[in-house]
Amino acid sequence: MTDHSSLQVFSHVAHNLRTTRQRLGWSQEKLATAADVSRRMLINIEAGASNVSIATLDRLASALGLTFSELVRQPGSESPVRVWQGHNQHSHATLLHSLALPHCTLELWQWQLAPGDSYQATPDPSGCGEIVEVHSGTLQLSYADKALTLLAGATAGYGTEYGYRYHNPGRGLLRFQRSIVMPAPQGK
Repeated sequence: MTDHSSLQVFSHVAHNLRTTRQRLGWSQEKLATAADVSRRMLINIEAGASNVSIATLDRLASALGLTFSELVRQPGSESPVRVWQGHNQHSHATLLHSLALPHCTLELWQWQLAPGDSYQATPDPSGCGEIVEVHSGTLQLSYADKALTLLAGATAGYGTEYGYRYHNPGRGLLRFQRSIVMPAPQGK
């Protein structure tokens, strides 16, 4: 997620991961195998001491039958949670809301990137997609074999199974919203 360990989300992830794994009666080895992560990484995440990607958290949540939101939020809370923090203090992503439906999960995110900053995402499972809407600044969006430049007020929708990249080529702060749809996690 970041190299800034001050994000509160690390402690939420550690607690939610450990609690759910133990409730299911799973060993760390079983979860690591199911989520395709190393046991060492899982131990570090459960200790709240690991810098972990959003994609890895997605895999862990799915393996446990949780939504991404259930994994990263404080138990019982629906408050927005900052999930990613870039090297620049003005670059971050906040999960605003999540809605788990029978066959899919919808998420609404607020993103901002400082001038010159980027975010590179790894591919999501097939069936995932998103729509972005630029509020201010310029978003260079790359996905699959496409590259778009979106100005304030512009939108784009695309599948995320090939990964994607956000980049702020401008001199000012880039702000945009992101709506994501994902197939329901296993076990839900």
